[in-house]
Amino acid sequence: MRKPVSDPETLGNRITSRAISGSSASRRESRRIEMVSSHQLVWITRGGGRAIIDSTRHGFSANTALFIPADTLLHLDINAGTHGWRVSIPANLRIPLPSKPLLTPVLKPLHQRQLSAAFAAVQEEFITRQPLRGTALIYSAGLLAVLFNRLDSSKNRKELEKDSAKRRLMRRFVNRLNNRYATDDTVRDYAADLGVTSTHLTRVCKETSGKPATLFIREKTMEEAKFLLRETDAKIGVIAADLGFSSPAYFTRVFSETVGQPPKDFRKTGLARKN
Repeated sequence: MRKPVSDPETLGNRITSRAISGSSASRRESRRIEMVSSHQLVWITRGGGRAIIDSTRHGFSANTALFIPADTLLHLDINAGTHGWRVSIPANLRIPLPSKPLLTPVLKPLHQRQLSAAFAAVQEEFITRQPLRGTALIYSAGLLAVLFNRLDSSKNRKELEKDSAKRRLMRRFVNRLNNRYATDDTVRDYAADLGVTSTHLTRVCKETSGKPATLFIREKTMEEAKFLLRETDAKIGVIAADLGFSSPAYFTRVFSETVGQPPKDFRKTGLARKN
């Protein structure tokens, strides 16, 4: 089982940034419902779309900022021609982010320019991969956090929080998954830890996201596998063992089925820099 990441440079390198584009490929990807394991900062500069945040639908247009905390069910449906940025920040990185979900139109041109510049700075650090990249990403993300906290006090913000028994169970499940994905725990183990049956946990996962609990476990494990292949030089056998796989061959088979190519090819190709 992997130890929690504490080194700032390593933790900073878990910050990711990508441009949002309303192309057909990105729109197909946006149809996925996901339980985000990291905080999401989204800035829409052009176009619009719809977001399902914890089973509640919200529309958004140009110059809209969204903050989605970790362990939140999220679905983004991006219209054609939409542009912006999306930054993912590890849940254990201590920066002054808002305390709850946020969706707000940004009306003042000054604030629009500040957000665009801050997102562009994160994107530049993310893609140029200069020395101390992780540390630079932490500081750049810190500025974004400050800007989003200022937006959190805006009169234009929309109230998004909606709690329920299902939501609370999903939050507890994902919290445990984020800490125990590198073990051999099964759905039955997670359910027992949560005080419910495996059937109930799977049913809640399907009702809220359309995915069974087993798929959440696999996706989280593969998310970590892609990070380790992309950002470290660890051997595939070591990665497989660290993630709780019984053998490198089994890890390779699961990774290939999930990602679409073997770990070795993923590490070699440009795909590793884009996922």
